Amino acid sequence: MSENEIEAAPEDSQTEEVVEKKSGFPFLPIVIIISLILAIVAAAGSGFSWYENQQQQVQQSQSIQSLKNKIQSLQQTQQTNKDSTAAKQADLNKQQQEISQQLEQITEKLGRNRYDWAVAEIRYTLRQANMRLQLFNDKTTALVALQLADTQLAKLADPALYKLRGILNKEITALQAVKEIDIEGISLKLSALAEQVEKLEVSITGRSKESDAAKPPLLSSANELADWQKHADSIWSELKTLVNIRRTDKKILPLLSEQESQQLRQALGLKIEITRLALLQKNTSLFHASLQAANDWLEEHFNAEQPAVVSITKELKVLMSLQLEPDYPDISRSLAMLEQSQAASVIKKPAKEEKLEKSEKKQAPVSKEEKAPVSKEKKAQ
Repeated sequence: MSENEIEAAPEDSQTEEVVEKKSGFPFLPIVIIISLILAIVAAAGSGFSWYENQQQQVQQSQSIQSLKNKIQSLQQTQQTNKDSTAAKQADLNKQQQEISQQLEQITEKLGRNRYDWAVAEIRYTLRQANMRLQLFNDKTTALVALQLADTQLAKLADPALYKLRGILNKEITALQAVKEIDIEGISLKLSALAEQVEKLEVSITGRSKESDAAKPPLLSSANELADWQKHADSIWSELKTLVNIRRTDKKILPLLSEQESQQLRQALGLKIEITRLALLQKNTSLFHASLQAANDWLEEHFNAEQPAVVSITKELKVLMSLQLEPDYPDISRSLAMLEQSQAASVIKKPAKEEKLEKSEKKQAPVSKEEKAPVSKEKKAQ
């Protein structure tokens, strides 16, 4: 062996030692680094979830406050309407008293007979019927007034009023055909629905309830892999069991606490209460909008398979088809015809009464001095 070979031998031995040292790569730092990364990711995820929950709570609080403000506004509007209605009713009562006094004064001055007084009473009754229906949508009172006017016309038995009575009976039939809404019954039904809200189940999915994927088996060919590769595969297998990846177009919301679920129920109850207030005010547009909002909220946040949810949804859809302000018929034709007849002197006195008046005039002759003011009064009339 030459000297060069002898010198090269130690170098080869050193190279082999270096290779052996490199092949013995420590595994512990990799595990520590991966653990730190997982801890950072978990902390970031929990922080983001907490932030989302806080934002959602703020939005729900704002929504509830907005609904409360709407209820207060509706209550104030309702009170204002009540006050204005009471004032209008007082004015109408005052006007009725004034009209009655004027009729009495006119009757005393002109000395109307029973026929004229009966026609004036029919005219007054028809006016009251139109007033109650047009101003207050009071079908019951208007119908009673029309029927009373028809009874009075029947007692007169004047052929000149036959056509007027036919129009009046058509108006009575049309008004009877109008179907009124049971406001009190619907209000009680909405109150019963609001009481069932506390029993509803909130259905908001945060983490998917699908079956977790089974742990994938480790590769059996352990002899073909190095030790570090086997550990890496096992770690990856464990990670895949902790994380589920799903593709969906639906919005995934975090699981709600009991307080948040209670807030959802309160919001639904407030929507139903707004619907009831709109019903009492006979506001059809607000009534339908509130029903639709309550139905959307119910479908979005509650378990659609629960029997109570199904029942409430069905009731809300039935109420959506109601019209709180029905179309009342025009009952002013009979009044207009009566006024036109009086203005044109179509309604004449019965022959018997005319004969009586003529006989009374013959029995009580009027002097020339008394005739002059009477003629002036007739011209003024």
